[in-house]
Amino acid sequence: MKRVIITGSTGLIGKEAILPLKDAGFEVFELRHEVCDLFDSSSLEEFFAKIKPQYLLHFAWITGGDYLTNPINEKFVTSSMEMLKIFKKYGGTRAVFAGTCFEYKFKNEPIKENDELNPATLYAISKDKLRKLAHEFCAQNGINFGWGRIFYVFGQNEKTGRLTSTIVNNLRQNKPVTINSGSLLRDYMYTKDIANAFVKFLCTDVDGCVNIATGKAISLEDFALTFANLKGKEELVIVKNEVGNQPPLIVADIARLKDEVKFENKYTVEQAVREILNGESITNTKVFCR
Repeated sequence: MKRVIITGSTGLIGKEAILPLKDAGFEVFELRHEVCDLFDSSSLEEFFAKIKPQYLLHFAWITGGDYLTNPINEKFVTSSMEMLKIFKKYGGTRAVFAGTCFEYKFKNEPIKENDELNPATLYAISKDKLRKLAHEFCAQNGINFGWGRIFYVFGQNEKTGRLTSTIVNNLRQNKPVTINSGSLLRDYMYTKDIANAFVKFLCTDVDGCVNIATGKAISLEDFALTFANLKGKEELVIVKNEVGNQPPLIVADIARLKDEVKFENKYTVEQAVREILNGESITNTKVFCR
């Protein structure tokens, strides 16, 4: 059986990747802090030596609080490269890492993988640095490497403070939902689709960067109203248009995801919102390797 190590398996996206990995025929090993310290090379070596995975799916990173500026971003670059070298040492052949759309220079049209980059925060700079280092290392060491640039994310049981959790919690408590920049257009993708896209990506030999997104933009106003309409609480949504210096549009070109990875989204925004509100699965999202 194909063995894969997944990092970040308790995170918003990683937790959704476990079942698709198993459905795709992988024997799954979760790199969790209680059994392996991502920042300790000896701990990593012991973990990888025991499992000897052919595949590596890397989600683990700082994502909350001051994640945009926290110096631990640089520590993740170093530890990720150490992990990749150990992965190679024990026979690894295919690795897929999670990147971010914030590596790009934004523009008012769909963003392609070869478009100009302009990482502006320590988080984005660190992701871009890791991509460059990892791609070069893999090219020199016979590892097939993929980098999935994630755009906007929403899912079940999000941490307090994120947009989706704020909307859901306020509606449940009959509190107003204030959307400060309602006209902004963003490419939101449901976590289950993101996880399935990464598993499908891992199953291919597609190399380099691939946008992980829907290719469709929704305004923040309409995003919030989708939740409110399904709860019959539209009157609780208060929309402002304090855009400031934020890009009016952030949406992906998903030609590589569709044509090369052969992935199709399973969920519409409304289907995903229904599932979040109801807490139940409504769509078959199995992914099968070629």
